[in-house]
Amino acid sequence: MLRYLFLLCAFIANISFAQTWENYIKYFPRKSSTVVRDYKGNILKTNSLGVLDVRINSVQQCADAAIRLRAEYFYSRKEYTKIEFRLTNGVIVCFDDWAKGYRLHKSSKCITFSQKNGRKGYDRANFEKYLFEVMMYAGSASLYQELNSTNKLPKIGDLLIIPGYPGHVVIIIDKKTVKGINYYLFANSWMPAQDIEIISGKNPKCRNFGNYTPILSTNDKIYINGYLFNIKTHLRTW
Repeated sequence: MLRYLFLLCAFIANISFAQTWENYIKYFPRKSSTVVRDYKGNILKTNSLGVLDVRINSVQQCADAAIRLRAEYFYSRKEYTKIEFRLTNGVIVCFDDWAKGYRLHKSSKCITFSQKNGRKGYDRANFEKYLFEVMMYAGSASLYQELNSTNKLPKIGDLLIIPGYPGHVVIIIDKKTVKGINYYLFANSWMPAQDIEIISGKNPKCRNFGNYTPILSTNDKIYINGYLFNIKTHLRTW
C-alpha cells in the first residue's frame, strides 16, 4: 500500500513539474470570495469577477503581480536560475544568486547586485525577501524593456504593458475561441497594492463573449480598467 502511495505522490509531482506557464496561469487557484482587498485587508470591492489566491504585500502593485506569478511558477518547479528580473536601472537580479548570498548594494548614485554576506537558502522566507527587493526597483517600464514583443495574437500568460511611472500591467489568464474569434480574460492589481483581480475589457470592434474580450488582430485597441492598450505596441511575452 505504501508503495502505491509513493508512486501516486511521484506521479502528481511529475505532473506539477511538467506544467507549462500557460496552464499554470489558466488554472491558477482562485479564492472562493469575490471580495477584493488591499494589502491591509481593507475591502475595495465586494463583487468582482474573481480573485486569484495569491500572496500580496505592501509593495505588490500591477507589475509586481506579474513578477510574483512568474516567480512563483519557477519556484514551484525549483528552477531557481530562471527566477530573474531586470530592475529599472537595467541590473538583472537572479534568485539563485540571491540564495547564494548576493544582495543589492544601494548608493545615492546607483544600485548594483553583487556578492555580499546575505543569508543563504532557497526557503520561502528568503524567496519573499528577494521578491520584496525586486518589486521595490522593478516596474512596468523595466518589464516592458525586459520582455519580448510579438507580432502574434496574445496567448495565456502574456502581458499587456503600458510602460511608465507607474504605467500599468495586465495579465492574460484565459482564452476562448468561438466561431474563429479569440476571446480573452485578464487580471491585474492596482495601487495601493491589492488582490490580483480578474477583470474584463472592451473592444469597440466586437462584443464580448460573456466576460471575455475579443481581440481580432494585433492592430486592435482594447480598453481595460480605463487604460487603452494597443495590442501591437503593448503586448509582451515571456
